[in-house]
Amino acid sequence: MPINGVVESKLRFLEQTLAELESWPLGDLAEFAGNSLLRRAVERALQLAVESMIDVAERILAAQHLVPADTAAQSLKRLEEIGVLNDASRYAEMVRFRNFIVHRYEQIEPQIVYSLAKTRLSCFRDFVAEIRRACTGATLGPERGRK
Repeated sequence: MPINGVVESKLRFLEQTLAELESWPLGDLAEFAGNSLLRRAVERALQLAVESMIDVAERILAAQHLVPADTAAQSLKRLEEIGVLNDASRYAEMVRFRNFIVHRYEQIEPQIVYSLAKTRLSCFRDFVAEIRRACTGATLGPERGRK
């Protein structure tokens, strides 16, 4: 299954967002927690990164003529079922984080955002690599995961 223009655009946006995040001087946890502008920027960038992952998953499912999943986490699981992703659960953790910052934004702990920005950006890069690998060489079985 070749990557279409929309999927490629979303993957590039995700890579750009990650590059920006990696370039920001987060400092140590105390500095990060004390800088509300930086904290909010990192929260938003992480949210956009997860939104990009979700969009890519939904676009691939649609391109495969599969019934849309009910939730973003289920969309990622469906990509695992059709052989695009190896382990959707690692990405589902990021979706849960996105849901938390969107719906419970007043309760976001700076240490959680800081930890994700310092230690989990590779998860997004792995997602991009898995999508590109699956979409450039492998043939996906459209019958797998179809409802």
